[in-house]
Amino acid sequence: MALQGTNATLRMMKLIITDTNVFFDIIHIDALLEFFALDFEICTTDFVLNEILESDQKEQIETFIRGKKLTIFKLTTTEVEEIHNFPTLRLFKGITDKTVLWKAHQLKCPLLTGDKKLRKEAEDLKIEVHGSIWVINLLVDKEIIPKVKGVELLEHLKLINASLPHDELDKLIKRFK
Repeated sequence: MALQGTNATLRMMKLIITDTNVFFDIIHIDALLEFFALDFEICTTDFVLNEILESDQKEQIETFIRGKKLTIFKLTTTEVEEIHNFPTLRLFKGITDKTVLWKAHQLKCPLLTGDKKLRKEAEDLKIEVHGSIWVINLLVDKEIIPKVKGVELLEHLKLINASLPHDELDKLIKRFK
């Protein structure tokens, strides 16, 4: 496994693995800077990075890689083979989701995802799993953003991601108001 974006000794922060759709949510609500202000060693795989195709989004992510705020796990051929053979209860269309699942399982760290199938698989493997709503809640709880900004981000999230649980979003919005 090759690391890109940080020195080989990871800081003593809690690791967290992020999938593509959480990055998309956070980018679309313009909260990437705040996301990387959280006290986590934020990591992902090169497969996730390869799914970020829009040049402005890719540039935003690469800024955090260059700034050593985002660690990219560059998977070897052997690791990719292990991932293909990693047993799951659910069938995944591509390998990208399975790479973050495998990495979170291997490192025994939380996984950030908005994908229901990936969330269920992670829960079955006893992996701590959260999503974009949790990120915004944490930003407010850690006082990285004020509650009013949290409400704005949650409202924006409702508009851009219809698959999120609106009842959960509404409860959090009400709590922040």
